[in-house]
Amino acid sequence: MPPKTVGDPNAQIATKLRAFYHSVQEEALPQKFLDLLEKLDAAENSVQRAE
Repeated sequence: MPPKTVGDPNAQIATKLRAFYHSVQEEALPQKFLDLLEKLDAAENSVQRAE
């Protein structure tokens, strides 16, 4: 394959998508989501103890 050039639209799209993906990864989780995860963990633990 030939090397990607700066003018290659596919390379530009890939670079922008990669940057967007990394920015989303760096976002903090909302507290409501963290609370829901804690509740789910607690429910799962109580079911496992009951078995």
